[in-house]
Amino acid sequence: MSTTWCVYHLIHVQTPHQHLPKLVITDVPDGETVTQDLVERAGYQFGEFGIPFANHVLEHVDVKESPSDLVARIRAGECDRIPYAKLVELAEAAL
Repeated sequence: MSTTWCVYHLIHVQTPHQHLPKLVITDVPDGETVTQDLVERAGYQFGEFGIPFANHVLEHVDVKESPSDLVARIRAGECDRIPYAKLVELAEAAL
């Protein structure tokens, strides 16, 4: 089996909070953890105000547990997607 992870922008200055997906990582093997380091080595940078990952979250997405607006936006295709194997390939590629 595999899991899905997501980097999303958390907007928490208003209620309800908004969870805006930025990158979905698909086909992550069970037991693997996607890290900020892996995402950055693959060439992705997220953040605000010059602060890496400020107001951004990287976590496993679960249809039953994750915020419903995040799940809906992912299903609507509102973000980039990359398979885990490709993310690892990019992270390990020579410069």
